[in-house]
Amino acid sequence: MVYLRAALKNVVVCAGLSLLSSRLCCSAFIPHPSLSCPRFNRKSRRTTTTSSPCSGAVPPFVDMETTSTIASDIINFNALDSYIHGRYAFMLPTATLVSTSCQLAGIGGAALFSPIFLLVFPFLGPEYPLETSGAALASALLTECFGFASGLTGFARRGLVDWSAAGQFVATSVPAALVGALSAQYVVSYPVLLRVIYAALMLGLASYLILAPRPEEIAKQAAEEECSIESIDLISEEEGDNTVRLKTAADGTEFSYLPLRKGSKRGTLVTVAGGSLTGLLGVGIGEVILPQLVRGCCMPLPVAAGTSVAVVVVTALSAATVQFLTLAAQVDGGGTLIEGLIRVVPWTLVQYTVPGVLLGGQLAPLLASKGWLSDEDIERFAATLFGIVGTAFTIKVLMG
Repeated sequence: MVYLRAALKNVVVCAGLSLLSSRLCCSAFIPHPSLSCPRFNRKSRRTTTTSSPCSGAVPPFVDMETTSTIASDIINFNALDSYIHGRYAFMLPTATLVSTSCQLAGIGGAALFSPIFLLVFPFLGPEYPLETSGAALASALLTECFGFASGLTGFARRGLVDWSAAGQFVATSVPAALVGALSAQYVVSYPVLLRVIYAALMLGLASYLILAPRPEEIAKQAAEEECSIESIDLISEEEGDNTVRLKTAADGTEFSYLPLRKGSKRGTLVTVAGGSLTGLLGVGIGEVILPQLVRGCCMPLPVAAGTSVAVVVVTALSAATVQFLTLAAQVDGGGTLIEGLIRVVPWTLVQYTVPGVLLGGQLAPLLASKGWLSDEDIERFAATLFGIVGTAFTIKVLMG
């Protein structure tokens, strides 16, 4: 009886392995012709081993050599080792630092990634620079999208995004960003012009961080002036709308503010300028959206920040897509647009920058909540960094 149970167990197990091998086409479960096959003899009630190939029966063991090969393929430490020692491996911690710093300072990450790709990579060696300046700008925008998208998930999860207001801004910012993205292909063909623009941008951002009031100060000033109860009632009467918008966050906190004003020429022009600059250089739209939400709509800062990040993600992603598609259309050798797109994306670079900014997008809120770094320290660090980069671009322009 014991032998019968053992034989039945072998048959069931081996039948399952045969079925699995037929479904998965996995050679590890197919018996090797040279292997002996156990068979159950009913008369002697014993299991015997034959040297004939196992046709119609499957042994309770598998080809260990084949199994070992598959296991080594599944657990391929060489792939991990090549990733750790890859050409752009240093960009993983660099991207984390840049993303964390820029999000804490409220600046788009592309403002620093583009200078790194354009200015730092050539000094590292001939194998580091990307194929074109256009690829550097598009890669910076794509990296920024993932960084802000990581932050957006947190705002959305907490219910701190006014999607309606974000949609109104996107309707203006995206077309402007597309124009800026198309213009980028012409700007990059003139390296001196590109350096001049970046020198002005970096020095301008450094001045902006030093001189411009922080979002908290804007919100405080707006609460005391434009967004007082009397001002809100007066604005509502002038606009013919007495309804104040209410939004409840995931934790139950209620926020009240005015709906976004329509037909504001000044707001439209500022949004168009920010969108165009984002499409061209990867920075600008977030810096012009937040003040409009806080001052114009009296929107509380948590909701204004989340809504601004949503606009940045959509605008930057649209611009990055257009830039990469433009590069793909210029690829020689024929092929479809998708094939060209796969060829122009610097996968060896973005495989490090994207995880880095995703990590930075989570570290920035953590550091902000812990209060380990003061706002002044963050702004001072970012302003110094932008000033150094701007000075480097200026020297590059003067030296030719």
